[in-house]
Amino acid sequence: MRLNLLITIFLFNILYSQEDGSLNYKEDQIYLNFNFDFQLKSIEGYQQNGFSRSFNLGILRDISFNEKGNKGIAFGLGYGYTRLVNNLDIGEDVNFYVDSNSALRNRLSYHSIHFPIELRLRTSTLESFAFWRFYFGYKLNYNFLSNYKPFFGRKTSLKKYVSQFSHSLSFSIGFNTWNIRFETGLSPILKILTHPNNIKDDFLISSVGLVFYIL
Repeated sequence: MRLNLLITIFLFNILYSQEDGSLNYKEDQIYLNFNFDFQLKSIEGYQQNGFSRSFNLGILRDISFNEKGNKGIAFGLGYGYTRLVNNLDIGEDVNFYVDSNSALRNRLSYHSIHFPIELRLRTSTLESFAFWRFYFGYKLNYNFLSNYKPFFGRKTSLKKYVSQFSHSLSFSIGFNTWNIRFETGLSPILKILTHPNNIKDDFLISSVGLVFYIL
């Protein structure tokens, strides 16, 4: 009940700010993005065998630095779902390991609550809704409800295998409706134990995709 009330108040403030006739207007306070996810670091034997993707949506509070409203900062709250397809299998001591069968399409998924912050530069005006965006972001993630579905076998609910907290940097650039978003992880989302060397590798997720802003 309290959460619903806070969300309602937040959305009311967003809508009210859009009707303000001053130069200190607000922009891009609801976001939706779709990403292709991949692992940049070279890990021996690791193979991504499918379309790993993520979906995110959320609300942001836009705060202008100047009267023109073309420079500012935004902070907010969001939700994300990530699904990774690869040849990783469940190991011991909350580690994954690379399966010798590189063709396996094992699926790892988890949900996240996001706490994003963006530094915003744009060419917008009070009258124009088509403008260039250059947004630099940082995001703290709380990850939960992780599941593992092997190529052969039943889905398994995981605990402690996926890092509970992670964080990342992002950059979004685009004009009007279409905006490209790049993101790279700063902390590992999971640990991989490579055999036979038994070396632990950090699994850092990067992504590229489209982001859409409204209001």
